[in-house]
Order: sequence, then C-alpha cells, then structure tokens
Amino acid sequence: MIEKLIKAMDAAGAEAMAVSLPDAVVTEVTLPLLRAWNCQRVDVVGKGLYKAGAGTLSARRVPNEDGSDTQQIEVSYLHPLGSAIRKVFSAQKWDEGGQTFYLLTGKGIDASTAQQVLQNEKRLSLALKSGGYAVWDYNYETEETYNSPEMYDIFGHKVGEKNLNFASFDELIHPEDKDKTISEKIRKAPFGADVFQTRYRVKTSSGKYVWIESLAGVIRSPTDGHPMKCIGLCRNIDEQMVALERLKVSERNFKRTQAAARLGSFALRNESGVSRLSQEMAALIGMADAMIHPNLNTFIGMIEPGDREKFCEALELAKIGTAIKNLEIAVKDKKGELAYFEVSMEPERDDKGVVDGVFGCCQCVSERKALEKRFHQAQKMEAVGQLTGGIAHDFNNLLMVVMGNLQLVEQLVRSDDRALKRIRAAIDAAEKGSELTRRMLAFSRQQTLQNKEVTVNELLFSMQDMLKQALTAIVDLKIIPSEELWSIKVDKTMLETAVLNLAINARDAMQPAGGSLIIETSNRKLDAAYCAEHEEVIPGDYVEISVTDTGSGMAPEIIEKVFQPFFTTKGPEKGSGLGLSMIYGFVKQSNGHIKVYSEVGHGTTVKIYLPRLRGESKDIEPSLPANLQAQLKRELGSLPSAPAMTLTAEKRKQLVLVVEDNPSVRDVAAAMIEEMDFDVITAKDGHEGLKLITERKDIDLVLSDVIMAGGMNGPELAVKAMKVRPNLKILFMSGYAPGSVRQMQDLPDSIELVNKPFTRNDLTEKVRKALVA
Repeated sequence: MIEKLIKAMDAAGAEAMAVSLPDAVVTEVTLPLLRAWNCQRVDVVGKGLYKAGAGTLSARRVPNEDGSDTQQIEVSYLHPLGSAIRKVFSAQKWDEGGQTFYLLTGKGIDASTAQQVLQNEKRLSLALKSGGYAVWDYNYETEETYNSPEMYDIFGHKVGEKNLNFASFDELIHPEDKDKTISEKIRKAPFGADVFQTRYRVKTSSGKYVWIESLAGVIRSPTDGHPMKCIGLCRNIDEQMVALERLKVSERNFKRTQAAARLGSFALRNESGVSRLSQEMAALIGMADAMIHPNLNTFIGMIEPGDREKFCEALELAKIGTAIKNLEIAVKDKKGELAYFEVSMEPERDDKGVVDGVFGCCQCVSERKALEKRFHQAQKMEAVGQLTGGIAHDFNNLLMVVMGNLQLVEQLVRSDDRALKRIRAAIDAAEKGSELTRRMLAFSRQQTLQNKEVTVNELLFSMQDMLKQALTAIVDLKIIPSEELWSIKVDKTMLETAVLNLAINARDAMQPAGGSLIIETSNRKLDAAYCAEHEEVIPGDYVEISVTDTGSGMAPEIIEKVFQPFFTTKGPEKGSGLGLSMIYGFVKQSNGHIKVYSEVGHGTTVKIYLPRLRGESKDIEPSLPANLQAQLKRELGSLPSAPAMTLTAEKRKQLVLVVEDNPSVRDVAAAMIEEMDFDVITAKDGHEGLKLITERKDIDLVLSDVIMAGGMNGPELAVKAMKVRPNLKILFMSGYAPGSVRQMQDLPDSIELVNKPFTRNDLTEKVRKALVA
C-alpha cells in the first residue's frame, strides 16, 4: 500500500518519502523530491535519517506553523558539493503488515516551478559543455559509475560502453601519473578533505595520451569517514598543457639568456610607489637568497654615491614619460664587490596614454668594463711604446754622432791629458744616455734580442753573488729552484738585467728595516681561461720566475702604473722609472707574460712567465727573421751557403760600403772604418747603395742601416745585393728594427748586427767578424 501511495504522490508531483520505523531508514521517495534535491534515488533510498546535522540525511521536529496537531519534520540533505538543502514535511504514521512507517509529504511542485528547475538544469548543462567539462559520479556502495555523454566523447568511446568506469579509468592513466589520480588523492587525503583537483595523462581509445583535468567532491560516511560517493567533472586540457610546456621552455630559455647576458629588471608603480626586482636582478646584486625580497629602494641604496643622484634623476624623468637609454652606474653588492650596470628605463602607460609606471632593464657590464680598461691600458702602453721607441731611435742617431766624433777626437789629442779627461767624461755621459735609450727600446719592444737556450736555475745560481752584493746585508736572499725545470729561449743578458732590477726594487721597498727576498722557479701551464683575462697571452707551457719581497707593498692604483715609462715611487734622483718598463717590454717581446701581486704592508710578488723551449737541441742555430727568410727564398730560391775561404794576404785594402740616410751618422761610421785601415765609399740610401754594388765588384762588405728613407730599407737592399753578389758580406746597424724586421732577433753569422750607438771598438769587432765569416 505504501508503494502505491508514493507512486500516486509521484504522479501528482508531490515531494514525499516513506521512512520505516523504528530504524528510520528511507524506503521510497518521489521523483519531484529527487529533482528538488538534485540527486539520484540511490543517494536517498536505503539511507538512514540521523539526528539533525549528523549525516547526509538528518531530521528534527519543528513546531507546526498553522497550530494543527500534524507533526512537522524538517529533513536536511547534505549535497555532495557541500550545500545543505532543508525541507519541512508533514509526518503521518502508517502501519502495514506489522511494520510502521512515517509518510513524509511536502508541498507539491507546480508547473512553473518545475519549468524553472528544468531551465536551471539546462543552464548548468550548457555551462559545463561550454567549459568542456564532462560529469561523472561513482557510488562506493553499489560500485555503479555514471558517465555523461561528454565523458565518452573525451575518451573516444561510444556512449554507454560499460568498460569506461571508475575502476577501468585508473588503468588508462599514464604510469608516471598514477600518484595523481582522484582515487589516490582520496586515499592519501587527511581527515575532512572532501574536494580534490588534479591533472594527469589518460590513454584514449586511439592509444594516444591526453592531458585531463579532474575536479571531484566526496561524500563520506558520518560514522567512519569512508567515502560513500564521489561526484566529479573532467575536461581535456591537452592543448593548454602543450602550450604551457612551450611557455615553460620559452621561460627557461629566457632565464638562461638573461643569466648568460647578466640581465635583470625592475618595475615601479607611480601612484603607489610599489616596486619589485626580478629574481635575476636580485641574483646580480647578491641577494638571490635574501629572506625579504629586495625592492628598488634596496638597489638604489647600493649604488655608489657618485652615480646615485644620476640614477634618481633618470628615474624621475622616466616617471614623466622620458625613455632612458644606456645609463652606466657603479653598484657595490652585498659582498662588497663593485659591479657596473648599464640601465635602460621605459615608461609604462595605461589605456589613456598616461604614464602609470616604469620598467627598467639592467645589464651587468663589469666584464666589459674590465675588458675596456685593459684595452685602453694596452692602447696607452702601445702609444707610449711607439713614442718612446721613436724618440729612442732618433736619440740613438744623435748619440752615435756625438760618441763617434768624440772617439775620433780622442785619437787626435792623445798627448793632451786635460782634453782627454774632458772627452772621456763626455763619452761616459753619452754611454749613460745610450743605456737609457736601450731601456726605452726594451719597453717599446723594439730592441734587438740575442735569444739563446737558457736554463733559468743555472742562471739564477750564477747570479747569486752579484745579487747578494746588490741586496746588501739587510736582505736575506733565498733561491728556491724547481726540479726538472724546462729550458727557455731568451736573451740571457736581458733576463739577468730583469732579475737584478727586480731584486734592487725589492731591496728599496724593504729599506731601512730589511727583510726577505725569495726567488722561485717552476713550470706552469697557462690555460685558455687565464689567457682570456690577460691581453697578449697565448695558452701553453711557461717557466715561471717569481720574485717575492716582504717590503711595503703597493696600492692597486700604483700597480696600474708600474710599467709606464718614467713612473717611479722612489725619491728624486733615486730612479729613472725605466726599470720595470724595460722588464715589461723585454718579457712581451719574448712572447711572455708578467704579473704583479701586492698588498700594502705585506710585500710584493712579481711573476715572469717565459715560453717553454720545445726541442732537444742545446745549441740553437740562429736563423733569419721569417719575413726576410721568405723574401730571400722567394727571390733567390734558397740562401746561399758561404763557401770556405782561404785567407791570403792581399795588397789592396778591403772596401766597405756604408749605406745610411742620416749624413752625420754616415760620416762618423765612415771615419771609424777608415781608422781601421779600410777603404770606404758611402751611399745615402738603398737605391744608391745597390747601384754601387752592381757597378763595383771590389766591395767586400756592406754596412747598412736597417730603417732608411727612399723606398728601400736595409733587408730589401740585402735581398737584392745577394741576388747580384751571392757571397757579399753584409752588416746591419740599428737601434731598433720595427716594421718588416721588427722580429729580427736571430741573425745568421753571415749577416751580423751592430747596435746604435756603437763605440769604435764595437764597430771594429763587428766589421772584422763579418769579413771573415
């Protein structure tokens, strides 16, 4: 009978339910009530009515508003999405077949209300479809799964297929995403968690994996908290995830690009004054791990005082719409290190074109600034070197005239002691001037080096007595040689001079208290990373000579200037300022490297790196410079070897041709050669000299300057002369050899070189040696 009553009420559109007593379990329910509660039959039938607020279905008695004796019971239904629906029913007891029921009846639903409910359902369905969502639910008690038609579309199944259910759904999930499923989320969720959201990949019927986003709500048992029902939404987000992955890759590449370019940024809102630095910017100023993320004021506080005002002025201009480009500032980071930034600012405008903020981009240009500084220093040293070399070359010619004429006059006044004394004093002064020019040429890398194989350890120990004498008793000298030290090819005399100069500088730095001087040698390999930070250094094997003192040390601003010619920290008349300049030029001309380390109050270390000599030969055969060698080979085929000569007494005097474009030097050289009892003819340039060589077969020796005006220099004259006279003897004279013969450091015995300014004895020795070669 109770079932017939419920069916009747269902047909009448009444909201009603039957509850068996005394266990208070719902046995029947009408369709209008299910619609009103937006639930299914299984959600209500078979469920118990608990005390108000205790479960999914709960009830309590309420007073009758019309004053009648009919019992009024308010039933609450807790919807899976968390909202409770309350409805008041009239309760009537009903006995049937020895069992008692409560028949709970509510007001009926009229046609307009039913239509409104249907419209709401349609709106909900449309909203879900427009968002691409599909609906599903699962009953843990009956293990029944409901899938909306959209669920089947997402996975490529036919509507109604039984193999798409809650259990089989988990089997389709990608192995790497098994821990992201709704069932796993529910299983691992803490007590009280009822709403879940997750993303994972699911295999469709075509075998392709697609990304799915799922949202689910769980209805739990009020007694033990176990899930009773799960209702969820899901949608295909494969395109969004692909786009997201592309965005992540793009963002990752962008961050890498920023890190490589050392770029950071900041943003400022004009109205609020709120600012923020990007993570990359925070890292550039050493605050990547700061507990409180830095803002623009933090950055401004780190700018050096001299640049801070400049930055703030630029910022104010950007706030009113002026774009700022390439503003350079110095910033002291949290480590206390000075960094340089290039800043650009762009005003940001709203839809109406009003400036409402500023976006700034900062690039750390410290490395570029360091490179620029080294480049400018190299340019300055090169310019000073060229100037110094030019002055020294011209001064050499003047000294040549002075010294030569003084020596010639000396021969004329041998009987006048007073005159001889004055002449020799003048010659000594000229020789000191000549020493200065040699140092200037050494700095400008335009001196002529006589490179031979040298073992540094042997050289240092051979200098030990001389060094001790120069250092005096106040300095303790210690030489620490490295075992199996490589050999080097270098001008031995210049290396000795360099070591002695460093020792004397160290002695002066340790006066008056004295101290220790340690000279160490070792094998070193300079890698590409080190060489990239130092100009003109080639990666490879080097022999290191380290000279360390315990003197007063030097400040950084002094170290930057120590290699400049005529710079000295010594008092007046205590130094020429050319010692370290000479060492610098000598080391660079030897393809080496020199580095100074110093701390004020602790001492200084100067390290010289000279290239390792490759090869086993102990006696290095000298060879022509590469460019001259190539020119000779190209024009002559090969260098002629000097045939053995049998020296016989000749009645005629040997003839020497002097080729020099400076008339004063030419006259002095000719006069000196005449005093050697040779015949002399002269030429003012290479063309005139070649003409004489071609016309006169009796010329025994050509003494030629290296650098001459007129379009033909000394080496070019030598090439053409040897083509005409293969056995002709040639002697070069020069203070330095730039241009095509700058690297002329290893002349063969057949082509000797005499350095200007030369003495009468120097020239005599070289001329005689050249003639018998």
